[in-house]
Amino acid sequence: MDISSFAVFVFKRKVKTLRGFLNGVLKEEKNFFKILSLKRCETLKDLVLQNDFLLRALKAYAVLGRQITFPIKFGEKEYVLEISEYSYKPFSIIFRLIERDIITIFRETNYNLPVATVLLDNDSKILDANPQFERLFGFKREEIIGKNLNELIVPKDEIQDGFNLNGIAKKPDNIRVERERLNKYGKKIPVLVSGAPFKISGDTIGIIGVYEDIRDIKKIQQALYYQATHDILTSLPNRYLLEDRFNIEKARADRSGSKVALFFIDINRFKDINDTYGHEIGDKVIKFVADKLVKSVRKTDSVVRFGGDEFVIVFDEVKQIEDIVSIALKVVNAFSEPFEIDGLSIDVGINVGIAVYPDDGTTLEELLRKGDIAMYNAKAVGTNNFMFYSKEIEEKRLKVISDLKARDIMFRLVFDKSPLPQMIVDDEFKVLRVNEAFVDIFNIDLRKIYAKKLEEIEGLKQVTNCLENSHNSEVFIEGVKFQDKEYNLKCSIVSLKISEIKYHLIVIKEVMLSGSK
Repeated sequence: MDISSFAVFVFKRKVKTLRGFLNGVLKEEKNFFKILSLKRCETLKDLVLQNDFLLRALKAYAVLGRQITFPIKFGEKEYVLEISEYSYKPFSIIFRLIERDIITIFRETNYNLPVATVLLDNDSKILDANPQFERLFGFKREEIIGKNLNELIVPKDEIQDGFNLNGIAKKPDNIRVERERLNKYGKKIPVLVSGAPFKISGDTIGIIGVYEDIRDIKKIQQALYYQATHDILTSLPNRYLLEDRFNIEKARADRSGSKVALFFIDINRFKDINDTYGHEIGDKVIKFVADKLVKSVRKTDSVVRFGGDEFVIVFDEVKQIEDIVSIALKVVNAFSEPFEIDGLSIDVGINVGIAVYPDDGTTLEELLRKGDIAMYNAKAVGTNNFMFYSKEIEEKRLKVISDLKARDIMFRLVFDKSPLPQMIVDDEFKVLRVNEAFVDIFNIDLRKIYAKKLEEIEGLKQVTNCLENSHNSEVFIEGVKFQDKEYNLKCSIVSLKISEIKYHLIVIKEVMLSGSK
C-alpha cells in the first residue's frame, strides 16, 4: 500500500504562468491516473482538460507561485492534493496525492509531542513534520515536503548511514542511535535518532522518524570529560589523557618512521618552596612552570601535569637525537630567570629525564619508568639539567638502591635493636627517630618529641648546645630531665651527610641518675 501517488511534468525553461505550465510534458508518474480514474496523457494540458478540479488547482499554483494543498475525495477515500516545484529535476513540478487519513493520524499523534518527528514514505521522502522538527532544524514545513530526508539533514559523508537507518526502522525492532544531523544552515546538531514503521491495516506504508535534541546533554558530558582528563590547577591534560596522546603520536611515528620523545620533568626542591612560602605560593609556582613549559614547545606537543610537582611532555615527529637535545635546552633555559610573585623572587628550577620511543621502550609505562630514572640522574648533577636514559644509568641506580636497602637493613639491626638508647636529628636539630631502648629507658611519649627541635623538649636543650659545639666526639651532659627524673648522660655524637643533607646520630653510652654513680 502506497501513501503517495504522483505525476511529474517538466518544461523547457522556468515558467510562472498558467499558459506556460500547460506546456508541461509528463516525465514520470506512479498510480496518479489510476487513483483519479483518468486516461494517461503525455501533457499537463491534456490532464487538466480531463478534470476541472486539477485545472483550478494549477491556476492557484500559477498565481501564488508556491506549494499549494487541497483536500480532494475520490470514491470512499479522502486525499490531499499537493502541487509544488520538484527539486530533483530542473524546470519541473509534481502533483502528489496523499491519503488524508494518514496525515490526520500523524498530526493527531505527533504534533503535540516535545520531540521532533517526521513522517516519511517508503522512499524516505517527507510527507509531514511536526512543529518541533521545524524548530530543531530551522525548516518550514512547506520547504521540505516531498524532499528526501537523508539528502536534507544527513551529512554527505554519512548519507549511506541515513538510508541504512531508514531500512532498519521499517523492521519490527525500534532503533535508537546517537548521530549528528544538519540544520537548515549546515550546522551539526547532536541528536538521538529513533524510528519505527508506520502501519495502517497491518501494511507498512512509511516510517516515523524521531529526533531528540541532546545538545545540553553533550555539553554536560564534555564538561565532565574535561574535568576527568584535565588538571584543575593548570588546565593541562592529566595522566589519564596522557596515554591517549602517547598512543596517537606512537601510531604517527610508526607510519612515518620517526621517533617520539618523552620528557619526565620534576620541579627542583618544590617541597622546600612549599614549606618556606606556603601552599598558595606553591600553587602559583606550579602554574608558572606549566606556563613556561607550554610556551617552550610547539602547539602539537602535549604538556601533561603528571601529578604533584611532576610534568610529562610528549614530542612527535622526532627525526634524530640532535632534535631532542635542542628541545631539551630550550625547555631548561626557560627557567634561567627567577619567578617574581607578590614581591618575592623565587629560583625555580627543573630537571628533565628523557626516554625515546622506540629506542628505549614501546609502552608508555616503560618510557615513564625510564624517564624517571634519567630525571633522578639529572637531579644528581644539579638544577636545570637534562639526561637521556641509558642502560648504564639504570644499572647504576639499581646498584645504589641495592646498597641503600642493605644499609637500611644494617641500620635497623644496629639502630632499632641496639641495647643503647639512640636518637637521630637533622641539621636543624629536629628529632627524626629514636630507638626502642631510648623509649624503654626514659619512658617517653614519642608524640611529644617527634619533629620537634631539641630545645623545645624539656631537658634536651643541653643536647642542642653539645651538638652546636661538638661533632664526631664524646660528650658528658648533666641535668637532662625525663618524666620528673634527672639524668647525667655520656653520649657519642656522629655527624653524617647523605644526599647533601646533614644528620646527627646521638648514642647514649651511659645513663646515670643525678647524684648517683
